[in-house]
Amino acid sequence: MTRRRDDDPDGDTRLPLGVTAATNGEYVPDPPTRHDLDVQSAALARIDDDARAAGMDRRRFLRSAGGVAAVLATIDLAAACGGSSRGASPPTSSAAAPSTAKGPGGSYTVPTARDVEACEHALAGNGQFVVDVHTHHVTPDGPWTKNAPETVQLVLGMLPACAAENELECGSRAAYLHDLFLASDTTVAMVSDVPGSGPEDSALPFADQLGTQQLAARLTHGGAPRVLVHNVIAPNFGDLNARLAEMEVTARTGKVAAFKMYTAWGPNGQGFSLEDPAIGLPVIEKAQDLGVNIVISHKGLPLVNFDASHNTPDDMVAVSRQFPGMQFVVFHGAWDKNHTEGAYDPNAGLGIDTFLRALDTHRVPPNDNVWVDVGTVWREVLRDPTTAAHTLGKLLKRVGEHRVLWGTDAIWYGSPQAQLQAFRAFTISDEFQDQFGYPALTDAVKAQVLGLNAARLFGLDPHDTRCALATDPVTGARTMAAQLRDDGALPAASRPNGPTTRREMLQWLARPATRWTPA
Repeated sequence: MTRRRDDDPDGDTRLPLGVTAATNGEYVPDPPTRHDLDVQSAALARIDDDARAAGMDRRRFLRSAGGVAAVLATIDLAAACGGSSRGASPPTSSAAAPSTAKGPGGSYTVPTARDVEACEHALAGNGQFVVDVHTHHVTPDGPWTKNAPETVQLVLGMLPACAAENELECGSRAAYLHDLFLASDTTVAMVSDVPGSGPEDSALPFADQLGTQQLAARLTHGGAPRVLVHNVIAPNFGDLNARLAEMEVTARTGKVAAFKMYTAWGPNGQGFSLEDPAIGLPVIEKAQDLGVNIVISHKGLPLVNFDASHNTPDDMVAVSRQFPGMQFVVFHGAWDKNHTEGAYDPNAGLGIDTFLRALDTHRVPPNDNVWVDVGTVWREVLRDPTTAAHTLGKLLKRVGEHRVLWGTDAIWYGSPQAQLQAFRAFTISDEFQDQFGYPALTDAVKAQVLGLNAARLFGLDPHDTRCALATDPVTGARTMAAQLRDDGALPAASRPNGPTTRREMLQWLARPATRWTPA
């Protein structure tokens, strides 16, 4: 399968972890700051030295755990020297009391990068149970390719370096299985879909999600799940009764792990509220009646051309009080690229603090029936250890250590492996723990976030699942796939599948056919 350009011209310089603002194709990132560019240059210089010391060419070293460790060490050094990836004038910042800590709020613990074997061991999962609740792929030849040209342009913009005859193949089921299960330590993943108005313009209709689940199941021993699916509902398009009937059909399969809604998506750019008795509440009531007790909604991470007034988390937190037996997952946690995360500010108008304020307003205690995932969020904040510490610390403290879920938005960014490795290496400083009451990011807490919390939510048995998957063909093929990537026969795990830079995103938006808004 040829997924991207075989020559991979930037393979000698592409860092395994981005140190500049990036996008998953849903929003325009900020331009790189002087600090970002300095960190990038310093990381490449460090990688040159470490690759030589390790006796490896730079391209191969960049694909190793040593490459990840070199980037993390450079980020740490820059933070210790007082640098900030946000530059001198961030779009908005918290008005909460500033930190009195003398150093960065967090740091990465890694071996010296030139000791590649030690890095591989330190950053490995060693059998860790990893559930990625936020992943994507598309159906390359589905009806949506004719019925939803705007969405096709969106996805093609996410696959700028595809060498396949049909470029959409680079976001296909096969690409998905490679990036999630051959190129990362992910144990189980839940596949999602981009916004649409129904199956005919969906990039990954529910039936095709089932196909992915079934293919993964055929490669699995003992009946353990490798892929979970959820049904995306657009209740504000067309006849609501037809949408509710669609929920009944999908629920009868017994495979629906959750129902998901994009509340900021709608006809003429008008979204809806989950509290709306004519649209939102009937969907939640139907889900409850069908026995599907998990509802997901995209909140924050401002989507291109979406209705910002319906992209806030308050409605979802509010309805959690009306349905105490249901579980509500806030995808992205209301994170917004236009806000720098700091200590909790109850007066913040953007970002994670709006989510935490909603929890306070509606008196939702920690570890209750409201959950959050860190898809795209972790990838964006990891380049600034202080911002990362505030982001994770606030979520763990207020939402609860047992309610924060691992998500990555793969495969738009390529394999999530480097994100995983960075999370494993990250710690929150003692000073931040003392000043802000953040929990220590211990191995036990990391294990909860990476998989055990999702296991609790979706009813998975980590031990039985790990045992069943340990000898399946996918697990067995990981070593061979790694060798093929080293040889250039498979794409590098760190290569993104979409426009990640500001320039790439603006070029995509400038295309005449790019109008990713519903009619």
